[in-house]
Parts: sequence; C-alpha cells; structure tokens
Amino acid sequence: MLKIDEAATIPADVQAGLDAIPAAERKDNWPRATNAVKAFKRAVKQHGMAVQNAKCVWCESKVGFSGRRSAHRDHIAPKDLYSAWTFEPYNLALSCEYCNGFEVKKDLDTIAVLAPVYADSQFHIVHPYFDNPEEHISFVQEEARIVMKSLSPKGIWTIDKMRLDSPSATANRALEAALKDIALPAHLAALIEQAMEGL
Repeated sequence: MLKIDEAATIPADVQAGLDAIPAAERKDNWPRATNAVKAFKRAVKQHGMAVQNAKCVWCESKVGFSGRRSAHRDHIAPKDLYSAWTFEPYNLALSCEYCNGFEVKKDLDTIAVLAPVYADSQFHIVHPYFDNPEEHISFVQEEARIVMKSLSPKGIWTIDKMRLDSPSATANRALEAALKDIALPAHLAALIEQAMEGL
C-alpha cells in the first residue's frame, strides 16, 4: 500500500465552487460534466499518476498507460455514505478497477469515528494520507508469491475488507513483479496510452 504525502492542489476558484454545492448534493454532482467537476477530476488524476507513480494506492498494481489496469479516482470514505466529502482532495486517491470495484470497495464504510472535519475523523482503513502504511501492512515474498501481512488492527481490517490477500491480488502482484522490466513496442505503447486517456 502506498503512502501519499499531499493531496492534489485544486485551483481556489474551482474548490470554492464545489464547496458551495450543498453537502448532501455533492455526490450527485460527481458524474456531472461541469467545468469545475472536470477540473477537479483532472487535477486529482494528474496528481495521483505523478505522486503514486501510476500505481493503485491499495494493491500497488500499475495503472493507466504503464499498467494493465485502469486508473480510478477512489473516494476513501465513499461518496454515497459521505456526500459532503465528495470533493475533499484528501478523500481521493487513484486505485485500480479491482480495488475500487463493486465487489470490493463500493460503499465500504471506512470511517470508525466521524468528525465534522474530514482530517479529524478516525478511519478503520489504513488511510494513505494520514497513516504510514509501513506501520500497518508489509509485502512479503514467499516463493513465487508476494503476499501482504498485517502489522496492526488497521492493517488487518484493510487487508481483509479490501481483499488484498485474495488469490487474484496475490497472483497479480507476482505477475507485476515478473513483468516490470518488459518494455512494450512503441506502437503498442501508443495504442494503450490513447485508450487510457479516454478513461
């Protein structure tokens, strides 16, 4: 799991416009194609691809152009449960479609104690901005497998609820490790980049 030091920088006028949306209505504005929403999403994705080195925050699989999985903007505290934090930059990180998918995360309640200010809330999940993942989760290579081991109750919760120890996640980490040094031909890399831009 990745540690992220800073959230995306959102232009002040964009953030002010999004913050002006009534809290209960923010989740409904996420799919809208307004200039403010598009600018916010673009900033989050560009920032995430850069600071996360094009990796899923949870399983560390490569995403986007350099990976085999698509990059999703993942609400750490789900927007359907916590609409007020839909446009909170510290509530978003990039993840792969598996970790942010309906079978794994969807509306998983990641908050243990809710506070009026996002950063003051206590989380069940290892939070990529507020926690040091190395204190909660470690990667261990066992023969041809790369498994995650929990080091704390938060680590146990995160690995279990995010299914980071599933056979498919474990196999994917091993495959990513085996493929990390293989370069694609330029024409295939260009096709993948073009396809990923549309996501």
